[in-house]
Amino acid sequence: MAASETLCCCEYENMHGDRSHLLAFCCDCEAFDQTCDRLLTCRAVPTETLQRLWATIHDRCRIPWFSGKGAIQVKLDVIVPMIMVPACLSFGTLGYFATIAVLMFMPIFMLTFYTIWRRQGHKRTPFFFVWGLTSVLFSFLVFSGFVISFREILLWEILLLFSALFFMFYALLHARKQPGYFSVVSKSQNKELRYRPSLTNGHVKSGNNFDDEKEFLELQMNRNEDATLPAEKVTWIDSRPIKDGKLMIKCNYCNFQRPPRAGHCNICGLCIAVRDHHCVWIDNCIGSNNHKSFLAAMFLFIFCGCYGSHLTLTTICTPEMYFDWILVPSDCRWLYEDFSISLCFVTSCYSLVSCAIMTFGFIHQIILISQNLTSQELHTASIRGLTQCVFFARNNVHNQGFLRNWIEFLFYRKRRTSSQIPL
Repeated sequence: MAASETLCCCEYENMHGDRSHLLAFCCDCEAFDQTCDRLLTCRAVPTETLQRLWATIHDRCRIPWFSGKGAIQVKLDVIVPMIMVPACLSFGTLGYFATIAVLMFMPIFMLTFYTIWRRQGHKRTPFFFVWGLTSVLFSFLVFSGFVISFREILLWEILLLFSALFFMFYALLHARKQPGYFSVVSKSQNKELRYRPSLTNGHVKSGNNFDDEKEFLELQMNRNEDATLPAEKVTWIDSRPIKDGKLMIKCNYCNFQRPPRAGHCNICGLCIAVRDHHCVWIDNCIGSNNHKSFLAAMFLFIFCGCYGSHLTLTTICTPEMYFDWILVPSDCRWLYEDFSISLCFVTSCYSLVSCAIMTFGFIHQIILISQNLTSQELHTASIRGLTQCVFFARNNVHNQGFLRNWIEFLFYRKRRTSSQIPL
């Protein structure tokens, strides 16, 4: 199609370069036909078919636009969470069974999407981040619009919750920043060095001792000697993988030698210093630069969810006082008599379920930090059979004891590498 040709508001140029129309949304989709055929015959759907189906749906989901360039594409992984969260919680106000169904459906839906996303090759998506952000903002609007209007909550309780929510967003903003990249990153294939390591005694460390970026890159790319180490010599826990009986020091994707505790993220496509894991909920890796902010955001999310739910339930239900200080909801017979009350109840239940799930992740982080261990190091240790009771690792040379591990994590700029590792 000619680039200068004007398109109707309902027309568009599809991913194959052909002219198409919004009314042809369900027409000529081979991937959809193959998927339905396999599902009806109880056969597994190949990953390639799912990828083609998702690409077709994503390409055809458009809205009319009067710019002369045709219908514009809608990002499903952004729009779907923004619609589903309010719609599901509103549906849950119909009754107890609807509430239970919604609270069961939403985690199952998220798990299903996560499974499909993994099968498609861990492509970066804002779906989970938008879902979490929409959930927090919707809960905040329900609390501000309905719960506070009952005038049962004290001013200091409101200020405490809103202050904690503010600091949670502040920590989240920092957690989404650069986690400690070791590689050159640029969407236009050049130009930007987001994190410049320097070479000191054969190690790559944070900082920048190179005035010329080209000189730094050439040094890294030419350091091919000793790019592996025999596995029998690796007696410590290392975040770098062991393949074919050797510790893979050099990253074949980033083309430079990774220091201890560093790891390559297949989703970000980069190596990260002291990499813990890639968190889909913030759509970013957790590394040396943002691990503290990530942990703070987790704690504040749990606090805001639990405290906000407590204030909500003790407002919409008749509470009872225990120990002259603790209020506990008691009489909740009228939850579904009014839409606003039932929406507050369903949102509180959703917040508590979310906080319960987040608490497992928070406890997991606490256990790892107490050992001065990262999730990636624990994963490689489990592959090598160096774990016990699932969450604890043997031969962890970074472990300095519970207190010193936490002091280093909270107050040091960067978690250090043990001198027992020779690389």
